Amino acid sequence: MKLTPIIDLNAFIKHEIQPAISDIEKLEDKSRKHIQKLVYTNLVDRFDTMVDTCLLENCREENLVEQALKSSTATVTEAELLKLLMRGDKIQDALTERLQDGLRNSVLRQRHSRKLQILFRTVTPESGADNPVPRVNISTGAIVERFKPQRKDVPHSIVGYADWLYSRRNSIVHGAGTNRFLENDRQQVKKLWRCELSKTFKISVGSIRVAVAFYREVTRLIMEGD
Repeated sequence: MKLTPIIDLNAFIKHEIQPAISDIEKLEDKSRKHIQKLVYTNLVDRFDTMVDTCLLENCREENLVEQALKSSTATVTEAELLKLLMRGDKIQDALTERLQDGLRNSVLRQRHSRKLQILFRTVTPESGADNPVPRVNISTGAIVERFKPQRKDVPHSIVGYADWLYSRRNSIVHGAGTNRFLENDRQQVKKLWRCELSKTFKISVGSIRVAVAFYREVTRLIMEGD
């Protein structure tokens, strides 16, 4: 497995996010609000990018090949086949491009939590990280074998909690910075994780720290599963 995107994410957290957290803590409370949201969305976006890049760079894994070719129904003509074969030693690059295009048009267009679920099933299926079992301590971001849910408005499964983090990001980015969850996210979280989201949420330094801890736990699971 090619897991360089995970190494890059952890380096980004260490060199960009953690120093930003320290800087935020030096500010007065009234000056923190906007900056905290920016740091939070940047963190969540980079995690989402890591998931996308890992899927693309590992497009030849059996599970991902199946996903990439699922919608391929067009017939290849003899001329197209000959052109492909004439590429000689570059034929493998052409096949990789085709698989990656297939993933971009299918898997990468799906919900954030679905992409993460597919990544878990590809890299570490035996970990059970893709199932709905409560495993996240939402107060610390730690992932354990099993955890008793503390609240009914936050999913406690690994993929469900990632979905909740991304839903807050959606509200900030697509809801003009609002602290209210978007209606589509409300419906999806209820459908997928059987949770009724709270009316509002708050982004704080603590929120960012917990998200950092959770994402590091997720990358650990993926690295250990490789």
